[in-house]
Amino acid sequence: MIKAAIRTSCMVLAALMSVSTTVPVRANDSAAELDAGGLVLVKDPDVSLVREDLRLGLDRITVRYVFRNRSTSPRTLRVAFPLPPIDGAELVTSAQSLPDESTSNFVGFSVSVDGTALTPALEERAFIGTREVGDVLRKHGIPLNPMRRTDVEAALAKLAPAAKAELIAARLIPEEEGPEGGLWRSEAKFHWDQTFPPGRDLVVEHAYRPVNGSLLIGRSDLTDRSFRARYCLDDSGVAGLKRLLVGKGRDGLLNAAVVPYIVTTARNWAGAIGTFVLTIDKGAPTTLVSLCRSGLVKTSPTTFTFTATDYVPDEDLRVLYVSPDAKALGIR
Repeated sequence: MIKAAIRTSCMVLAALMSVSTTVPVRANDSAAELDAGGLVLVKDPDVSLVREDLRLGLDRITVRYVFRNRSTSPRTLRVAFPLPPIDGAELVTSAQSLPDESTSNFVGFSVSVDGTALTPALEERAFIGTREVGDVLRKHGIPLNPMRRTDVEAALAKLAPAAKAELIAARLIPEEEGPEGGLWRSEAKFHWDQTFPPGRDLVVEHAYRPVNGSLLIGRSDLTDRSFRARYCLDDSGVAGLKRLLVGKGRDGLLNAAVVPYIVTTARNWAGAIGTFVLTIDKGAPTTLVSLCRSGLVKTSPTTFTFTATDYVPDEDLRVLYVSPDAKALGIR
């Protein structure tokens, strides 16, 4: 059995070319990543995951599962893909943005089974604390995702004073003057019922755009133990970052992005994953990548792969991408 040593330092470095100076950014341009992961199934002892191929990139995450129903009869299970929860009180005035704020499917989730595309149902809910407020928002034509900023602002602008007063009393929008934004928390998931035929493999594939974090890295971060531990930055990784900082001055900063992935959702399978293959795609050869995962093997100028058998999901992934070119990180 091959296991991942999640806390072993691992730094994947590009062969760094001459470094160009990036446009300075403000400290408040940083944004926390929003966690998402893979599919969640109702646990069934007869349905196992014989293979999972996970590919992480800055602009796309793809997962290919091979399931096997080991029983002699069909098994129908509810399958779900939870979207990252959105806390309006924390996020609507932050630098964070969603891949697509014009739709409820803000990560562009798509799924297919044995090569045939599915259209899963989407369940959206909204809360203030533990109190559900979706019906109030729907009554006033307000999207349940508070980070659909343009649509939320347009809906609020149409409301009569009495309707706004109702929302203020319900603590859904701020009472004070200023930019209007939703203070509620939204939770959403795609779901469908999937039948697993007996005695053969079933392939489920899905893809989506991650909600990446962004941050600025300065020289002080390179000696910060908690920062280094978060991304398993070893000495060679720190040396690579120092080379990127050459020419930026004492207070120079590097743009960085963080791609999250929840590995531990896969614990719902019947037993370990037969074969697990993780591919990290850097996008550009000059991009530096760091994550807490040992055993990565370089498979191309821009990809690294980790393979394990009889794999039991251990800890979630948080991949740090740093590049001399901010545009290569999707930062404009």
